[in-house]
Amino acid sequence: MKKTIALGLLAVSLGACDKLPFLNGPASPQRKAGLWEQSAQSEMSATPMVSQACYDAASDRRSPILPRKPQPGGRRQCDKFDVSKNGADYVIDSVCGFGAASPVKITLHAVISGDFNAKYTVTNNITVQGAPDPSRNGAHKSVITATYKGDCPPDIGPGQVKLPTGEVVDMAALRNRFGVGGGGRGGGGGGGGGGPPR
Repeated sequence: MKKTIALGLLAVSLGACDKLPFLNGPASPQRKAGLWEQSAQSEMSATPMVSQACYDAASDRRSPILPRKPQPGGRRQCDKFDVSKNGADYVIDSVCGFGAASPVKITLHAVISGDFNAKYTVTNNITVQGAPDPSRNGAHKSVITATYKGDCPPDIGPGQVKLPTGEVVDMAALRNRFGVGGGGRGGGGGGGGGGPPR
């Protein structure tokens, strides 16, 4: 279960598609093109889960650092969804649920800071309510650190990510696997999580 949680963190860190506009918030910063190593650490996992993602300009637009607001009528519905800037940092505050499909509600406060040409961090403070698994409820903290590593290797193309398992997948496929759309939770972006906790 810990590995599933960590992979879910990675999925939501990859943000959302570029077809949804940013609304009433700052423009998303752009990553430097190339290979980014992402380390996801939370109290649910004793060791960080490390992945690698390759970005060019197009894949950075498709998977922006800042989240997109979920569309009305989608799987994830938010009572609150604010993206703002505090000095050099970006701040995401959201309260999201999953409609009639789930009683789960996720409250998020995320801070994204750093140099998007070299290294940035996403600190997520999340409170989960209504999860069928009681261990998922309550307050949780995770930190995702992304570090620029240079040119992408031959086995990871633009828009692809190498998972901690060694599997290389398209970012869109990873987001779909974990039910993420219209905004991520962090690392890429905050927004209230992917699919409802089980």
